[in-house]
Amino acid sequence: MKADDAGHAIRKHVKSNTYIIKNDTFFEKNVHVSGNLITGTHVGFLGDLIVDGALSLGNSSTVRGNVRAESAFIGNDAEIGGILTTIDDTTLLEGARLREVDSGGSVAIKPDAVIDRIVAEGNVEISGKASIGFISTKGKVIVRKA
Repeated sequence: MKADDAGHAIRKHVKSNTYIIKNDTFFEKNVHVSGNLITGTHVGFLGDLIVDGALSLGNSSTVRGNVRAESAFIGNDAEIGGILTTIDDTTLLEGARLREVDSGGSVAIKPDAVIDRIVAEGNVEISGKASIGFISTKGKVIVRKA
């Protein structure tokens, strides 16, 4: 992705190789980012999202397709319609809604998250009430009160 692909909606922090997408931006096609990605709130992706580095998906953002990243931080009330695949750790904040998480690291889940299926190499830590259909982990499942 180049900083001028979507006009003024995307900026790049060169030193950290991080792309930053402004609030309320929408992408109709698949997006591939060669670096890290931080999105604002209410950012929408109609296709797949591939991030070669770390992903921070903003609050109330939506990805209709699959997501692949080194690590992921999914904001409050964000939604991923496909499979979220990460090499390292994944964090899902309050109200996140995902079909499936496939993590090479650990997964941290905050209250009110809804996930159909989790497969993790590391631990799965659930804080408070969350709706999870299936968990498979080589680590431990840790449940904490919120």
